[in-house]
Amino acid sequence: MQRHILRMTLGFLVLGGLCIGSLAAALTVEQKKELKEIGSEISKISPLISKKKYEDASTAIQAAEDRLKKFIDDEQLKPTEAALKPVHAQLEKVKTLLGKASGKGGVSFAKSVAPILISKCVGCHGEEAKGGLNLDSFAGLEKGGKSGELVISGNPEESLLVRRLVTESDTDRMPKGKEGLSEKEIRLIGVWIAEGAKFEGDKSLGLAALAKAATITKPVVAPRKVEIVKETGKETVHFMKDLMPEMVDTCGRCHNDTVKRSGFSVTSFEKLMKGGDSGAVVVGGSLENSRLWRLVNGDDTPVMPAGNQTGITRPFYNNLKTWILEGATFDGDDPKKNFPSRDEREAAAMAKFTPEQWLERRKKASEVDWKKTFPSVEPARRESAEFLLYGDVSDDRLAAVEKWAGDHVASLRQTFKVKDDPMWRGKLAIFVFKERFGYEEFNNSVHKREVPREVFGHSQLSPTMEESFIAIQDLGDAATESSPGMQVNLIEQLTGAFLKRGGGSLPDWLIRGTGLALAHRKSAGNPYLASLPRLASGILQESNLNEPQKIFLNGTFAPGEVGPIGFTLVEFLLKKGDAMQFNQFVAKLKSGSSPEDAIKNSYHVEDRVLALSYASSLPIGSKKGKK
Repeated sequence: MQRHILRMTLGFLVLGGLCIGSLAAALTVEQKKELKEIGSEISKISPLISKKKYEDASTAIQAAEDRLKKFIDDEQLKPTEAALKPVHAQLEKVKTLLGKASGKGGVSFAKSVAPILISKCVGCHGEEAKGGLNLDSFAGLEKGGKSGELVISGNPEESLLVRRLVTESDTDRMPKGKEGLSEKEIRLIGVWIAEGAKFEGDKSLGLAALAKAATITKPVVAPRKVEIVKETGKETVHFMKDLMPEMVDTCGRCHNDTVKRSGFSVTSFEKLMKGGDSGAVVVGGSLENSRLWRLVNGDDTPVMPAGNQTGITRPFYNNLKTWILEGATFDGDDPKKNFPSRDEREAAAMAKFTPEQWLERRKKASEVDWKKTFPSVEPARRESAEFLLYGDVSDDRLAAVEKWAGDHVASLRQTFKVKDDPMWRGKLAIFVFKERFGYEEFNNSVHKREVPREVFGHSQLSPTMEESFIAIQDLGDAATESSPGMQVNLIEQLTGAFLKRGGGSLPDWLIRGTGLALAHRKSAGNPYLASLPRLASGILQESNLNEPQKIFLNGTFAPGEVGPIGFTLVEFLLKKGDAMQFNQFVAKLKSGSSPEDAIKNSYHVEDRVLALSYASSLPIGSKKGKK
């Protein structure tokens, strides 16, 4: 198992973009098809991890990496080709999931990385400092040498340190003229960087002393006392209004509670004023004694932010200077409270939107999403009281979709006693694609993901309704065992968009299952829906769950399995109790209750007992396909 994880991580470092260059020519249709198939294979790995089939998942990841490497070699592509990035991202995600599930912990610089540098690097990059690089201390590692910065936090494939360790060039590979680092050593350094290049310990210590100190229990040191000065009313610059947003968005990328470079975090006013490893960084009334100002102004090195990559603006620069000179006062309520993130600030601003502002925002966002998919195709458009519709179908077809959608929303209003008008703030956008290609391109362009062939649509709503849309493939009016038809597909996705209103977390099986169950009320003879119980039975037989209650957890089943399981499970719950109990169950889950607690509260039975009862209600079937 450990050998597989080692090979997978090393494969990521080598395949994930450590070679320099990019492909000038676009990928061919055949190449795109092969990449799509590799992505589909990777999408099947997460369910294996959820079912604790770690060896199977490890084998599947290795097979996907081998297939990807062969594809790159056969087609003479560069690993840094942009079209390969989604597949690399998929691999990275499942490898991270597998690592966490199998107990892989974080990498300590002092305990794991420093000893490697001492053994393999300090001989040439110590006092001699070849190439201007002195690795006697962590400060030297941070500074880099003549070739530039060695480590890019969170990005091993772009970090010069890792590039020099894995390059095939004898001239550039380090250590020069000596045996290269082992796979395990490269893996440790790569994972340390990927996890944020975190540093723990005293930066003034040499690496040898640092590594030794990491094994010694250190005495507790009293925290540095921080003095907070409140505003007097005479200030012209106010921290929370004029500085906090840009400081969080810019400085907070490297100085937060997770990364905390140089021991410095700007996630709250108290932490900002506390400073970092070098002491306080802001001294009210004194630019000269405020290290933060000296770094931003270029008086000290390294200039912050490095290369101004994150964009310090002139207003921020001027406001920072004035704020310090005016005493570095605080105009907030609680200096210990973490600053709001960009998303939280945007949510607060959107809470004050008028209906007209919401609609304007939704229209702009929808146009952007369409152009991402089809830059040169003008969509058919329609607008109703509830919806904004876009599609590459005929106007008559879009009008039919609009009517069906309106009818179902009216049914939802009556069933769930909803009075909100419109149902979704800024209306709900509906994207309709006449071909499978269009729906897949939308997923690739907007969500950067592959979509399983058994999925014909999806809903996307953020808790604040900043995003609010559904995207569907037009399946035509006729239904088959493998296709539900357009109306059932539309009802399923609209129901999903309805359930996601107001935030909360619902499992995928419940969202899809409720939509399909409501569609069943209107399409009882639909052959697709009629085939789902048999398929669900086959899926359960193959899952071999040693804990039946896991069927209620999100992620237990693959995307292609969620439809049959969700439909039959929701139908079972509705028959087990009544609509009131089911609604109570949904409300409990949305409020944050676990499935176990929600089941006990709503159905007055243990989740394991309910799961076994559900399984016994299914017909005997075989898993011949997925929906």
